[in-house]
Order: sequence, then C-alpha cells, then structure tokens
Amino acid sequence: MRHRSVFLIGIGLLTMFIAASAGLTVHSQALQTVPDADPLVNFDHLRFLTEPVTIAGRQMAIVHIYSEYPAYRWVDAAGEGISALDDVARAAVAYLREYQRRGDPAMLDEARRCLEFVRYMQAPDGQFYNFVTDRAGLINSSGSTSYKSLTWWAMRGLWALGEGVRVFDHVDPAYADQLAAAYHLTENAIAPLLSNYQQINMLHGFTIPAWLPNGAADSSSIGLLGMAAFYQARPNAQTATIMSRIAEAVAAYRLGDDNTYPFGMHPVADRAPGSWHAWGSHMVEALAVAGQTLQRADWIASAAADADSFGLRQLAFEPFSTMGVVPDRLGQIAYGTDMLVQGFAALYRATGQEKYARYAGLAASWYFGNNMAGVTMYDPGSGRIFDGIQGPVSWQVNKNSGAESTIEGLLSLMAVADLPAALPYLNVRPTDDPRWHVYEAEAGQVISGQPTYYHVLTTGEANVSSGRYIGLSRGDLLTLTVDAPRTDDYWLYVAHVRQVQQAPSNAAHAVQVTTPPVIDADLNDWQGIPAIAVNSREQFLRGAAQWQGPAVDSHSTQFSWDAQNLYMAVSVRAPQYIQRFTTSEVWHDDALWVYLTSSTKADRLSLKMTLAQTPKGPQVWDWGASRFVPGAQLVWRKTDGGYIFEAAIPWAAISLPQPKIGTVIGVEVGRSIGGNSFMDLTGRDPDIAQNLLPLTLSGPAGADSATTAQAVPQPVFLQVQIDDQPPLLVPESTSPDYDFLWLDSVTIRPIPLSAGPHTIRYRYAGAAEDGQSKVDAFLLQAVTGQRTYRLPGGALLTVGYDTATGQATWSETF
Repeated sequence: MRHRSVFLIGIGLLTMFIAASAGLTVHSQALQTVPDADPLVNFDHLRFLTEPVTIAGRQMAIVHIYSEYPAYRWVDAAGEGISALDDVARAAVAYLREYQRRGDPAMLDEARRCLEFVRYMQAPDGQFYNFVTDRAGLINSSGSTSYKSLTWWAMRGLWALGEGVRVFDHVDPAYADQLAAAYHLTENAIAPLLSNYQQINMLHGFTIPAWLPNGAADSSSIGLLGMAAFYQARPNAQTATIMSRIAEAVAAYRLGDDNTYPFGMHPVADRAPGSWHAWGSHMVEALAVAGQTLQRADWIASAAADADSFGLRQLAFEPFSTMGVVPDRLGQIAYGTDMLVQGFAALYRATGQEKYARYAGLAASWYFGNNMAGVTMYDPGSGRIFDGIQGPVSWQVNKNSGAESTIEGLLSLMAVADLPAALPYLNVRPTDDPRWHVYEAEAGQVISGQPTYYHVLTTGEANVSSGRYIGLSRGDLLTLTVDAPRTDDYWLYVAHVRQVQQAPSNAAHAVQVTTPPVIDADLNDWQGIPAIAVNSREQFLRGAAQWQGPAVDSHSTQFSWDAQNLYMAVSVRAPQYIQRFTTSEVWHDDALWVYLTSSTKADRLSLKMTLAQTPKGPQVWDWGASRFVPGAQLVWRKTDGGYIFEAAIPWAAISLPQPKIGTVIGVEVGRSIGGNSFMDLTGRDPDIAQNLLPLTLSGPAGADSATTAQAVPQPVFLQVQIDDQPPLLVPESTSPDYDFLWLDSVTIRPIPLSAGPHTIRYRYAGAAEDGQSKVDAFLLQAVTGQRTYRLPGGALLTVGYDTATGQATWSETF
C-alpha cells in the first residue's frame, strides 16, 4: 500500500491543464452549463490533476500524483509510475458525488474517464494493478505497490465501480451495465476470502474475527463502501451476503472503552489489536453506511460506539495520526482528517442525531486552520489542499498539493457542505490546548543501576514511541518529571511489554551433527531431528482467509548444525510450485523466506534471505546485501503434494563465527500461500528482530541439552511511584501467548494532581533475578477532555468528554 508522508508532492494550475490536455470537446461543452460557483467546494485543482488520455483506443483519464509548491507542476512517483488506481478511483468517487450534488455534466464526464481507467487496471480475475508508468498505459505489474492483488487499490477500484453503477443507473444504464460487470468480477474474487466465516482467532486474549479480507479492517471497509453503493442501485442476495459477512467482522472487532486502551476503536488489522492509523480507517463510515443500507442497527451501534469514544477523544483533546500504542499527533494529513469527517457525517445520515453533524463540521475545521500548526490547509480560490502537517508550527506545513490530499479534502468538504448543522463550526479557533502528553521512559534520569536501552521502530504490530524503549532489571531506578497543565484528575498510562505468562510448550532446537547432512533434498539423514510445524491459523501473519487447511498448505522445518553451518530441511505441502523469476524478484512467486539473528537480544536482523528454485537453478538471495549468500548451498525437490528445500547456511552469513552448545539465535521461516498471504513459525512480523523464534543450538540427538525443559518464568512487575504517594505495581506477566507492547493504566482510579511538575519513579519489581521490565513511555491525560473554541462571531464553543463516564458535553456561550 502506498502511504504518502506529509512531505510528499502535490499539483496545481487549471490553465496548465487546459493547455496541456487533448480531446476536451466534452469538457468544453460541459463547462458552458456549469451551475453557479460553490463557495466551499472547488474542483479546479483536481481537474488540473486529471489528464484525459487515450489508452488502447479508449478515452480515459489519469490523475497525476504529486506537485510541488510554489509552481504546482505535475510530478510523477519515482520508481512507481505516472498515475495510480489508488488516486483515480477516489477521484471518480469525488466527481460522481459532486455531480450528484450540483448536476454539473462536466463532473459526470470526468467520472466516466476515471472509471474507464479503473476498468483498464482490472485483471480478468477481478484483481487490480495499481500504477501505469506512462500515458500509453503500460502497467507496472511487478512493483511492490502495484502487483495484481485484492488489497488497498483493489478495494478502491471496487468502491469506484459501485458508486459508478449507482449514479450511471439513472443517466446511462448501458454504461452502468458495463461497470456492473466489472464490479461483479471483483466481488466474485473477494467471496472466497470469506470462506472461514464465523471462525475466530485468539490473540493476546482477544477474540478476533478470522474472516476479514486480508486480515485488514481498514481496506475491507473501503470495499464495504463500494458494495453498499452497488447494492443501493441493484439489490441482490450475493452482495448482501458478502456485505453482511464483512460488516459483521468489522463491527465485532472493537476493543477497549472510554478509559481502557484501545479506547473503543476498531483496530485496523487482525494481527495488531492495539494499532490504528488515521489514513484510510473508514470503519465507522462503512458500518454506518452498510447498516443504513441493509437496516442493521447493530452495525450502526458499533460505529456510534467508536465515534462516541475514540472519535470524540480526538475532538475534545486533539486529533492524532496514529495510535499503537501511544498516540502520535505528528504527520496529520487530509487523508486522515477525511476519515473522521466521513464517519461523523455517515452517522448523522444513519441516525439523524444532530451531534454527529456538528462533530463532522468541527473535524472538518482542520482544513480551515483548526490544527496544531494553526495554518489554513485549503484554499477555496484554487481548490488546493496542502499535503500535511509535520509539527505544531507553520514552517512544518507541507505546501505541496498532491492528488491524495486534494481528493480526500474534497470528499470531506462535500460531506459537510450540505449539512447545515456542520457549517457554523468550519472556522473555529481553539483558545486552549488540553492535549495529552507523552513522556519517554528511556529519557528518565538514572538514579541507580544500568538499564538496557533498545532501539526499534516497531514490533510489527505496534509502534515504539520515538523508536526506543528501556529495559529495567533488578537495581535499576529512573525518575521522570511530568507536567500537569492544570489542577485536575488525571489518568497515568504506561506503554510497556506485556510478557508471556509461562514458558513455551515446544522450545525450538537445532541438533548438533557430527556428520553434516548431504544437501540433496533427500531427508533420510534427518531422522530423529525434531520439526517445527507451521500448520495452524494462528501462524498466519496475514491472509488466513485464503487457507485451505494444513493438508493443502503447510510446512515444517528441521534444524541441525556443526561448526561450519546451520542446516535446514523444509518440507512443504502446497498445490503447486511456480517460480518464474530470479534473485530479488523471486518474491512474485513461490519462495521460502528465512530470517536469522545471531542473538535473541539483537535489535536488527543478521540475515534475511529467500530460498527459491528459479529458472536458473537454486538460489539463496541475501536481501540486505543484495547478493547471493556466500557459501550457501540449496537443493530443491518436488514431492507428492509439495516439495522440499534442503540448505546449508554458513555461520559467517549471520556473523556468528563460533557457535557452541547453548547458543540461542533467532529464526523465522515463512511462505505465502497466494495473494497477500504469509504464514510462518510465530505468526508475527519477521522483519522485526525481536519477533523471531528463539532457536537453541543443542547437543547431539538424544542428549539432555536437547530436551531440557525451560524453567517457568517468575512474574514480572513494574513499580511506579508518583511524587510521595504509595508505590503502585503494574503486573506485566499478563500475556497468554507471547510478549507484546500495550498501554495499561497505572491506577484503577483517577489521580488528582495539582498544576505544575510532578516526579515519577519507576523500577523493575519482579521476583526473578534475571527478569526485566520493558517500558516504552508514559501517557498523562486529564480525565475530562475539554476544549474551547472561538466561533467566527465571537461566541465560545466548549466540547467536553469525560473518559471516566463516557459522557459528552457541547455548549455554546454567546
């Protein structure tokens, strides 16, 4: 998926569009009948970005991706292409909605051209490519953001097709039929992803629906919007069934409450229950729209529960771009703001409750200066919307104006333009700053001991605040100074690692061999060496919905070693083996991915490699060094129902020159079962060194060292003391599966604090001598978020949200 940072590029001048474009007869005729100008919604910049082209004899349009301040010329995406389905599909939706609002035939013409591009990017099996590299329509079919798939860009393609059918059914039914045929191709391709309907996964003690397409609630919600639009035009049983199954999963996957993390939100991914990002997270909107379409009050209720807790939190405190596990307000973009606006507006339409219209207007005020930089992000005169805000000052505003920001901003503006209850709040200005505050644990002053400092950006399912956290062992004591902005009741949260409650039941071992195995893919010399199986739904990082079971798709790995090499024998069950590529391109087809670290305490991978039988023979490719692994050996052999890889990897490749009995390294072995799937030993992101499976180098088979049971870990606690109050204990040995980063409240009840500085002391408080408490950050937040805004006429608006009771207040003082 292509995520744009706030410093990516935009575009701009309508006159350049007129001069550079060809074949504009339809445009010119339509412009003669344009309704009176809309003072709020201006499509000039998007129309400049939209260039008519002829591809394969068909008239269509591309949307240029970036442009640069101050000239705002077209700029392509380096290495990706000139235009993307990601943008063109969203542009089609924007044009269609503007046509419905105002009846402007020019908008309908633009929408048709964009929809033709959407159809062009669709493969015969209903999946989509994303980028074209030139105006002739050469498709980038192998890029990491453009391969054929049913991921983000495909769901946007489906959304555009559904909206197209809904609108063109009334103005051009024959064209709507063509769009409907394309729509059904993709809907039919999505249906098999729901084959595990009503199955659940357990992760960290949470019950999570297993049938979310691609394991992603965010992109699935985009598809859900397209299905709802199509169903509104052409009701049918298949669409209703697929809609219902996806909406049921999204609605059920909501965690936490007003003061318990993750604060009532719908997480974005099934393998990351504490993770959320603003961009593209249209779960609230999709549930409200689908619930209204199919008359499912429970989906609407799930959307409202999120909006009334997680959404309201962003209005009463401050919007954030990500949470996982502490909030981050940097990197705010129109793409994220639109999510909030659309969710509130959809709930207003679904429930009729005026508060949601007001919330939508207040959320949309971000475009007009109600943001951390205090900068107006939208110019109604040109239609440009700046690309984002990286910090709380004007010079950290990215004044480029690219396709994504322009389209998402226009969608927001259209959503509120026709809501009278929203309009009074577009130009509010905050008079205070009652936001939450994050304090980095690793920034604390060391009073005693020698804590360990870890450097890592993400765990694969959560972000590490500032890319660092601290490990506290016995004797380590640190202090932090935090500031309470006013005398009030506060919550103090700690972002820390919840650790596994008990020792793993099946420790992994590599058995020492005196005679190395012959690397020939004949596993007779591997008898008696234990295998680690990958044969369960819990071992999927993503794509479990496509799985047909272990008899069809699974693998097991055996490890052995000597002074020269680590040996691997991987037995795979799979319907077929296809590999048309070599070296770094083997990821397109079947390959084994192997990840290694020389120590379980490593903060980065020692080796990431692929094992593949290619058209040029067996290849072991080092992805870090972009070369073949020196000295590695690999043999592949087809078997009945699968295949075998046998390999020898020199220890020098992972910088471990002298392996010995008892050494513990990190390992992961994974593979795709098709599409955007991946299953591995742990079910965790293998690009994160800390997620790898500990693999102990044991003695020869049958030796005690290979079978010695691990001791049961002793409970780990974090002790936190605020000023001179009694110390508090935060239990950390609370994970039922494996270690993961989470946000927990230090106390059960709010803490009264006077305005000014306060001291936090924190230390490891476990029973085990070798235990360690791993702490990322502290979050200090007032129990009641209360933000005051000044309205254009001078009146004051106060929005309140009590996180202890869930009660919201809205008052205007004239």
